[in-house]
Amino acid sequence: MRALPKRFWIVPPLVIGVAALFVAPMLKSGPQKAEVEERAAKVRTIKVSKLDVVPHVYGYGAAKPGRVWSAVAEVAGPIVWVSPNLENGQRVTAGEEVLRIDEASYRLSLAQIAAQMRASEIKDKTTTASLAIAERDLKLLNDDFARKKGLAAKGAVSKSSLETTERQMLSGETQVQNLKNNLAVNAADREVLASQYAMAELDLRHTLIKAPFDARITEVNADLAQYASKGQMLFQADGLDMAEVEAQFPIGSLRPLIAGRQMAQGDADGTPFPLSPAQGALGLDATIRLNAGAHTVEWPAKVTRVAGSIDAQTQSVGIVASVADPYQQAAPGQRPPLVRGTFVEVKLQGAPIEGQIAVPAEAVREGQVYVVGEDNRLVIQPVQVAFTQAGFSVISKGLKPGSVLVISDLVPAIQGMLLNPVEDKKTKMKLVAAATGKTPDPSKRAQE
Repeated sequence: MRALPKRFWIVPPLVIGVAALFVAPMLKSGPQKAEVEERAAKVRTIKVSKLDVVPHVYGYGAAKPGRVWSAVAEVAGPIVWVSPNLENGQRVTAGEEVLRIDEASYRLSLAQIAAQMRASEIKDKTTTASLAIAERDLKLLNDDFARKKGLAAKGAVSKSSLETTERQMLSGETQVQNLKNNLAVNAADREVLASQYAMAELDLRHTLIKAPFDARITEVNADLAQYASKGQMLFQADGLDMAEVEAQFPIGSLRPLIAGRQMAQGDADGTPFPLSPAQGALGLDATIRLNAGAHTVEWPAKVTRVAGSIDAQTQSVGIVASVADPYQQAAPGQRPPLVRGTFVEVKLQGAPIEGQIAVPAEAVREGQVYVVGEDNRLVIQPVQVAFTQAGFSVISKGLKPGSVLVISDLVPAIQGMLLNPVEDKKTKMKLVAAATGKTPDPSKRAQE
C-alpha cells in the first residue's frame, strides 16, 4: 500500500478543532449567581437625653494680692529701730509698729516753731496795748484840732498854730494805722507758723511706720542704723485679706455662659442679651483650682472686674477673680495659702440651662450628626449647634431625645449603610460630667 503524503496528516486535527468550536458552546453551562453578604460596621453609640447643662470655661493665671503696701520714707533720717517681724515672709498686723526713723530733728523743729508762735503772741499783745494808747492820743488830737479850728474862724488862733495841730493829728492817725497793720501781719505770721507746726507734727508722725492692714512682708530694703532718704522704698508687703487672679480667656468664650443666663431666665427667643460680656461676667460663679501634686485645692471665688483691654498677641480678655481671706482658709499639709505668683486654673460657671440636648463635640461633623435609624441603618441628619464648650456641644435643632447617636468615625459614611451599634457607657459618663459640671459615680449606670 502506498503511504499517504505528509500534508494529509494535518487534516484530522483541523477537523477536530473546528468541531470543538461548534460543540463547546452547546456543552457549556451558564454562570452561577453568587450571593453577596452585607457587612455591618461596628460603631460606638450613646443614647441622646436631656441634661441640665452648666456652661463653663477655663482660664489660667497667677495669683497676686488684692492690696500691696509699699512703705516709702516720707521723711529723712537714720533708722533707729526695726521690728523683729520686718523680715521677708513674716506677717504684721494692722497698727503694728514696724520701723522708726530718728525723730530728734523733727522735735527740735516743733520746739522752734512753738517758740516763734509764743513770740508772735507776745508781740501781738504789746502791739495791741500800743494801739490803745495811740487811739486815745489820736482822739485828743482830733478834739484839739476841732477846738482850734473854731477859734481860727473867729480870728483867735493863728493859721500856723492850726496847721501844726493838723500835722500832729495826721501823725497820730499814721501811728494808729501802722499799729493795726502790725497786728494784721502778726496774725498772718501766726497762721504760717501754725501750718509749719502742723507740718512738723506730721513729719514727726511719719518717723514711725505702722502697718495699715494685715500684711506679709515680701521685700526689705532697710535695716537698723541705715540712713533713710525721703522717697526711698523701705520695704513691701502683701495684704492678707484678699487674693486676686487675672485669668486669660479667649474672646467669645464667655458668650455661652452669658447666653446661658439669658436662657435660664426664660429669654431663649434669640433676642440680644441686654448686658455686655464685661457686665455679664460680673455675675458668674468662679472657682480657683491649684494642682498640688497628689490632690487638688479649690477656693470659691468671685468675679470682681474685667480687664480694660484685649491682649494683642493671644486675643484674650482678662477676668479678675477674687478670694477673700486666703490665709485664713489655709491648712498645713492640706490647703496652702494663695500667695503671690501661684499659677492656678480659674473656672467660670454660668447658670444651669435645664432640658438641653448635649452631645460630644466630636460627634458633630460639619453641622451634621450620625444617627442609628430603623434596621440599624445610618441616618445622616443636619443639626443646629447653640454653643460648644470644652468636650460637648449643645444642639438646639435637628436631634431629639432618645435618638441613638453614633460617636465613632465612619470612613466613608454612607447614608443607609448597615451598622452594628455598641453602647459606650464611658463616653456617656464623661459627657454628663462635662455638661453638668458634676462627676458621676462610676459604679452607677450612665444616665440615659
